[in-house]
Amino acid sequence: MRFPSTRPSSVLGASLLAFGVLLVVRSAHPSAQVAPTAAAGASRLAHGEYLVKTGGCNDCHTPWKLGDNGPEPDMSKMLMGHPAGLVANDPPGLQLPWIGSASSTMTSWSGPWGRSYTANLTSDRETGIGAWTERQFIDTIRSGKHWGNGRPLLPTMPWPAFRNLADDDLAAIFAYLQTVPAIRNKVPDPVVAPGPPPEPLPTTKLLKVAPGQADPVSRGRYLVTAKGCGDCHTPMKMGSKGPEYDMTRMLSGFDARGAVPPMPPIEGAGEVYVLEPAFAGGWGMSFAANLTSDVETGLGSWTEQQFLDTLRNGRHQGRGRQLVPPMPWQIFGQMNDADLKAIFAYLRTVPAVKNKVPDPVAPAPSASSKR
Repeated sequence: MRFPSTRPSSVLGASLLAFGVLLVVRSAHPSAQVAPTAAAGASRLAHGEYLVKTGGCNDCHTPWKLGDNGPEPDMSKMLMGHPAGLVANDPPGLQLPWIGSASSTMTSWSGPWGRSYTANLTSDRETGIGAWTERQFIDTIRSGKHWGNGRPLLPTMPWPAFRNLADDDLAAIFAYLQTVPAIRNKVPDPVVAPGPPPEPLPTTKLLKVAPGQADPVSRGRYLVTAKGCGDCHTPMKMGSKGPEYDMTRMLSGFDARGAVPPMPPIEGAGEVYVLEPAFAGGWGMSFAANLTSDVETGLGSWTEQQFLDTLRNGRHQGRGRQLVPPMPWQIFGQMNDADLKAIFAYLRTVPAVKNKVPDPVAPAPSASSKR
């Protein structure tokens, strides 16, 4: 018995051959391969831009200027770091309990570590990060050392918080920074105080939450940790190795059990003074808010919409008093609704700490206004 041939008929064979040729031609066509890659690249750049804009990078790495509505980042110098020709003098009269200060450009910071300057993050190959590799960038953020093995990053670079960003997020940030127009600006070397460099403040363990693939509470925890909310909203205490965050009062804001610090000498200094979680500048003195789930003194009685409106409008519950520096509501207000809702969902799970944070203190009248 002869079995039917398993070879296709000439017509079927020709059809399959034509189909195969069509597959080869379509696969070899540039649009078939390049388009998805280009789309993925564009999506990655857009994600990196979103992370940079909502992560507050411009707050320190872009010099500030006096605009029509007050101080604002000078976007013509976007992410170029501390201006090379600008001499930053030590602020006059910095006394305890105030432990640090920033220049009026927000690009120079001084404290027990010495004086540090924000880096040039543009794509300039000589003075920026244009010659860096993605691996060097990620290793820098993970380890707190230049290129992962150089000198330690100094305050106030919040690398202990940013180290919690996932590799995909850090890679997207680096990809976007490589597209930022190059500005040749050699930032001065830091002036390091004598003695060993300060140990970085301890942070939570590296998170393992995959961005965009987690439930809202886990996603919110990832964002709150990676964006460094605890840097300002968690009070500090003296530990065995020096100041450290008091995690028993996590995100409870300025500790109302202590005395309100005296106003530092702002006039003529042109600086911002820091005593986490209290801050002083031309706006007066402000205190980091209680973000815990406490109903009376925290966010426990807030609605999701009130939280979103606060960050969108810069007013308490969207219609109350104006938020004052250094709360970067203009930055966080650019986050999408899903991320802001995730942050709120997580904050509702933070253990309640009853702590009524003081109201902001208005600036004292200047000497010229008294005349």
